[in-house]
Amino acid sequence: METKCNCAIRASKELVTNLHRDGLDRGCIATFSDFLTIRQSFTSDENLLHQSLNSLRNVASGDTCLYDSISGVIDRTFRRNAYPSRPWVLIVVTDGDDNLSSMSSRQCSREIYDKFTKEDNNFMFVVGVGDRVNASKMQEMARAGYFDYIPVDDFLLLELAFLNIAYKVTKSLSLSLNNLAIGDISATWAEVQQHRQLSNVAIDYALLVDVSSSMNDMLRPQCFAGHDLRMVNGEYRENLWFCDVCGKDGPSSKTSEFHCSSCNFDACPSHCEPGRQCKPISRCLEDHPMRYVNIPGTWICDEDKKPYIGRHLRCEQCDYDMCPTCLTLITLMENLALVGR
Repeated sequence: METKCNCAIRASKELVTNLHRDGLDRGCIATFSDFLTIRQSFTSDENLLHQSLNSLRNVASGDTCLYDSISGVIDRTFRRNAYPSRPWVLIVVTDGDDNLSSMSSRQCSREIYDKFTKEDNNFMFVVGVGDRVNASKMQEMARAGYFDYIPVDDFLLLELAFLNIAYKVTKSLSLSLNNLAIGDISATWAEVQQHRQLSNVAIDYALLVDVSSSMNDMLRPQCFAGHDLRMVNGEYRENLWFCDVCGKDGPSSKTSEFHCSSCNFDACPSHCEPGRQCKPISRCLEDHPMRYVNIPGTWICDEDKKPYIGRHLRCEQCDYDMCPTCLTLITLMENLALVGR
């Protein structure tokens, strides 16, 4: 299983890889839990930034000192060591509310504006991940501090948040980025790299990552509807079961480890990766996911119109059923079409 912290590290490494221009831009890596820690001061060496991020895999512990840490990274890194002629970019990631800082949220917002965001070429983003973050408070702080607060549902979307931030900062360092919303642009990391290589504007940027104890939480695989696959009533799903992805019977000697009670969905471990959606392989003509079902009695295949009994693929949204033979033929035709391209 992957932890929240490891997912944040992976997304951060992707950001550095595509945003940073070695020998030109300078990056800084900082973390916070009970206190602020500067893991890597400003450097133009991309390898040092990756090494610093790799070192964070087992450091999560303690509480959440968010406000003091934001103020500290502005004072100790940007105002002390950043080049004043460059745009400054600060990206903060947290999964919870502050519970330890000496300053209030209002004081923090005031310091952010006075010391950082009132300069037109400086950009600050706070990415709040999950439902433990007080979104209304962060949005209020963002308005007062003139920075962007980006709420995302889970750590699976963190890389997408970083991609949007990198794209918009790279595209235009002078445009206002207020009301940034995940998914409002269609961009790729390749586009970010292309814009960065063409840009003659060097930046100083810092990543401030939450490493409080909650970042040790495991990311479980998710079903096709986005629900976590987890234990039910303290125990994994038992007795006879079959995989809703591939249709195979679950081992009689084992319980179903990956179960969604909301969707009555089970999956083999081979289909489940930590932090990723576990999706049915087959889809109906309307592109809805088709799941294996075992309906008692006779049913009619909507492809060949013949009656069958037993397990088969079904789309509940379309009331559409398909027999194994038709599935095999359709899969074969799709594969042949790909080969012929």
